[in-house]
Amino acid sequence: MPADDGGRFLIRSYQDGDETAILDLFARSFHTHRSLEHWRWKFIDDPFGAKRISIALDSDGKLVGHYGAYPVLFSLDGESIAAHQIGDTMTDPAIRHIGRGPTSILGRTALHFYAQFCEGRVGFNYGFNVANIQRFSLRFLRSDRMEPVAYRVRDLRTKPLRKPSRLERLARGYRFELIRDAGADWDELFERISPHYGFLVRRDARYVTWRYLRCPGVEYAVVAIRRWGRLAGWIVARVRENRLTVGDALIDPSHIAGFALAVRHLANVFPVERVDGWFPSRPAWLAPALEAIFDSAPEPQDLSVMCVPFTLEDATERMRQSLYYTMGDSDLF
Repeated sequence: MPADDGGRFLIRSYQDGDETAILDLFARSFHTHRSLEHWRWKFIDDPFGAKRISIALDSDGKLVGHYGAYPVLFSLDGESIAAHQIGDTMTDPAIRHIGRGPTSILGRTALHFYAQFCEGRVGFNYGFNVANIQRFSLRFLRSDRMEPVAYRVRDLRTKPLRKPSRLERLARGYRFELIRDAGADWDELFERISPHYGFLVRRDARYVTWRYLRCPGVEYAVVAIRRWGRLAGWIVARVRENRLTVGDALIDPSHIAGFALAVRHLANVFPVERVDGWFPSRPAWLAPALEAIFDSAPEPQDLSVMCVPFTLEDATERMRQSLYYTMGDSDLF
């Protein structure tokens, strides 16, 4: 797809071998290093689809633009729907002045991605974007702003969480288990309780294994919550500096007490000053448990949930009605 600029830029899909240049552009754009192993996990080893990347090359063959995503499966009222989590949108600073909106390198690369990987193929694209990308996406890339990210935080210095005693946990029948493998009971849990959530990523064993247990270079604590030996839910947490982020969770609504106990337990296991996470007030039955643990606050980066509908034409409205999401649904956790 040559750009309309006398052939100075070429927009095309990823080809094997592009990853070296992609990682170089990533380092220059975000001022941080990503390993080849992590890149492969994200864009090649995803069990739900691979190589969903459009790139821009200048006339010298230098990679100057990138628009990529990893596919995931959602469950909506029991139906599986393919979607793209959009991340890693980047352009070389030297060409950001070229074009405007849809004629910019980012705009051209994104529209190539839509044509190659989205139209007629996925229900929707989604992402968690800062304000400048939100404005660009709303104006030029058919995006909808679903809502500001629902950020929750608790300052343990002023509002400590009491550690549940072993007797308290055992009396209620709860046991917490740090796991390395997700088995068939994780699939059974998702199938059993997903109707109580409505609209969410299919958080089954295959997803948890890829997203958290096989993610290179990141230390996640994946904790099974068992009651009387049966899997009642799970949470995924990560410690960064003085903060414990509860990045994902799935809990049986009939065992909601186990969620609070697990968060209290982890907040005391690690030497942290804050506990935070992203949790909307959906589903309604989960909201009281969240409010008992966390305070609501503006998301520090002013992120919003963004959506571009494709085959699921009412995706944005369905999200507003019933989407459950966490930080783990992004690539920021």
